Amino acid sequence: MPNSFAQLYMVEPTPRARRLLWHLLSVGSVTLQEPDRHEALEKPGAHLFWVQSGKGTLEVPGKTYSLQPGPRCWLVDMRKPRTYAPLPGKKISNAGFRFGGPDLEAWREELSDDNEFVIQPRELEAIRRAMQKMWQLVKRRPAGFEWEVHVLITEIVGKLLNAREVFSAPQVEVPKALTRAISLVMANPLQHWRVPDLAKAAGASRSGLQQMFKVYQQESIHEFLLRTRLDQARQLLCDDRLAIKEVSSRLNFSSEFYFSRFFRKKTGMSPTQFRDSIKV
Repeated sequence: MPNSFAQLYMVEPTPRARRLLWHLLSVGSVTLQEPDRHEALEKPGAHLFWVQSGKGTLEVPGKTYSLQPGPRCWLVDMRKPRTYAPLPGKKISNAGFRFGGPDLEAWREELSDDNEFVIQPRELEAIRRAMQKMWQLVKRRPAGFEWEVHVLITEIVGKLLNAREVFSAPQVEVPKALTRAISLVMANPLQHWRVPDLAKAAGASRSGLQQMFKVYQQESIHEFLLRTRLDQARQLLCDDRLAIKEVSSRLNFSSEFYFSRFFRKKTGMSPTQFRDSIKV
């Protein structure tokens, strides 16, 4: 029997959901009796899955994961080539969902490049139940179902953050000047902030504020500003009503050329390629 995708449901998100929410692109299960290979950027989004039965492998650039049932799940970046395969002469059944969202790239960065997550059994069961709810929602499509899907996916990626212990560090009191500097940037993230101007507005010397960022943010002011600008660029590019020239203008780049060069340097792809990568 060839690979079966009969239990995989494809989803077309509305333009509003694509711009504002986590949105489903597919949900369900597949059964493989032979390798299932995909090229980079063949599909958009990220694929979260776990093994229902059987054993196999997941191959991504630079690493091969062993797949089998248990308290583990895998988050796959659709921008990269990957191969799902059963062991020779066997079959494997995987369940999960593929999803996208305006902040997906930032989440990928926080969750690191390791595709495998060790999950407490009760947490994995909660993820499975959430997937079943999403399956039912997209099949019935009741009013407001895309918001319900968004909430369910948020709960799931929150469990992945917990598995990585992203928020496990103890809370420390942050200097007021640092808090003010971050608040100023986040209140107007599209502004082209200069480090001396930001330090002055925050009520600190340039060197003093730089030290605060290094100690409490583990990054320089410049790195923080570039990261914030990149996050804004990716969010704006998710709105296909905006021409790339308009995105460049909103981010206060002097030209579309310099914006494209900035974006390619930070992401490895042009704004157009990024926009293509998030389309179904």
